Amino acid sequence: MIPNPFPGRFIAFEGIDGCGKTEQLQRATAWLRKLIGQEAVIETTKEPGKERFFGSKIYQDLHAPGGLHKTDPFRFQMWYACDSKEHLVQTVIPALQINNIVLSDRYRPSMVYGARTPEDINRLMQMNQMILGEHFIWPDKILIFEIRVPTAIERLSKKGKIFDGHERCQVLEPVSRMYREFALKYPNCQLIDAERPADAVFEKVKAALLLILDSPE
Repeated sequence: MIPNPFPGRFIAFEGIDGCGKTEQLQRATAWLRKLIGQEAVIETTKEPGKERFFGSKIYQDLHAPGGLHKTDPFRFQMWYACDSKEHLVQTVIPALQINNIVLSDRYRPSMVYGARTPEDINRLMQMNQMILGEHFIWPDKILIFEIRVPTAIERLSKKGKIFDGHERCQVLEPVSRMYREFALKYPNCQLIDAERPADAVFEKVKAALLLILDSPE
C-alpha cells in the first residue's frame, strides 16, 4: 500500500452492513460542500461497483445460494481486489490528482469479510497488494463504524433489505471482530461508536474530517 501521494484527500467509510456508514457519508458530503463551497469538488464513490465488471459479478454471486462467496471465500475476495483496481484507476486516482476530495463507501478494509483470524487479514492484504500493485493508494482516513450485530440486522430489516450472503449474523459477528483487528494493525483507521444516535455519530465524523482537511469550523 502507498500513502496517498496526490493533493486530494481520500476518506473511506467502513463497517459491517447496517452500521450506518452510507448515511454518514451522505451527511459528510452535504456538510463538506457547504463548508468548502466551490474551492474543492467532493466526489462520492463505492466499492464494489455494480457498473464495473467484477463488481457486477460480486453482487450476482452474493445472491446465489452456492456462490463463490461460500465455496471459495479467498478467491471471492480476489474479485473485490480486481474491482478495487478498476475503481482506483478509473475514479479515485484521477480525482485525487486534481485535488478533489474522495469519499468512498467501502474500500480495501472490507477485505475483512473474507477473514476469520488476524493471519487471514495478512494473507488478504498480500493478495490485494499483488493485484493492486502501484495503484494501492491508502486513504488519508478510514472511519470504521462499530455496531452490535443485532442492531445492524434490526436496522437492515427495518429498511426492508433483501439479505445477501454477507448480511447474516454468522458472517457479521467475526467480521466485526476482524474490523477491530484491522484498525489496530493498519494506519489512519479510527473506530467510531455507531450505536449512538446518527447526529452524535456525525459529530465524531466531522471532527475526524476537519483534522484531515485542516479546515476551520
